[in-house]
Amino acid sequence: MIGHLSIDWVPHVPWPLLAALGGVAMALAAFALWRQAPGVWWRALAVATLLLALANPTLIEEDREVLSDVALLVVDRSPSQIIADRSAQTERAVSGLLERLEDLPGLETRVVDAGADALTGKQEGTQLFAAVRSALANLPRGRVGGLLIVSDGQIHDAPETLDQLGLDAPVHLLLTGSENEGDRRLSVTRAPSFGIVGRSLSLNFRVDDLPDGGGGTVQVTMRQDGGEARVITVPIGREHEAEFELVRRGPSVIELEVEPGPRELTELNNRVAVEVNGVRDRLRVLLVS
Repeated sequence: MIGHLSIDWVPHVPWPLLAALGGVAMALAAFALWRQAPGVWWRALAVATLLLALANPTLIEEDREVLSDVALLVVDRSPSQIIADRSAQTERAVSGLLERLEDLPGLETRVVDAGADALTGKQEGTQLFAAVRSALANLPRGRVGGLLIVSDGQIHDAPETLDQLGLDAPVHLLLTGSENEGDRRLSVTRAPSFGIVGRSLSLNFRVDDLPDGGGGTVQVTMRQDGGEARVITVPIGREHEAEFELVRRGPSVIELEVEPGPRELTELNNRVAVEVNGVRDRLRVLLVS
């Protein structure tokens, strides 16, 4: 708490008029002194008191409380953060940061968990800066001393510039994971939602070896409704088209699975399933009346 004493002026008349009155009073006082008029000092004191009353000075005593700066520690809790030992890395990083930030005087630390909604499928991708905007909504921008982010870098709502956040503070990113991480990913790029039974259909997919894309070929296993496996050799990093045929009406499940790569963070993205609905091209109806 800091005390502060000041004088505030709230004149009863406009300042130009008050200045004019003061100038006239000074001129009359100077003329009276020149003529050596009796009681000139008492008259001058009375006029000065009147002018001071018109200026209406107010003595203000303020008690000011110094607010601490706020450091926002944003922790990525998205599904990609539980791969390998990233979860343990995150907890160690958060604990270390909190210990260091507590030693800084005049600094308050607020921890914000972000990306947890992706675990429930409510959002697509890691919406980390949505949590940042929510935390900044009730916080004056002038109190924000810095933004610290602990994440694997997979952020899908990052702004192009910090001006979009209205934030004038340093931003630091602590990346989890390791430099030599890699992962093989299988993704379907195009697939039909329905098809005519007995006719040939096709779907497109690709296999990528991250982060460099890889090269060569890899074997992909394709099954329809859990039936006999069909092995396809496809190039890595390029889209491939595979044909299939629906044998019955109704929904059919096409499963694709690629063999593990030389470096794998997780094999969850090595499998994908697509549902295709089979329909007949003609419907024969026998009506008996």
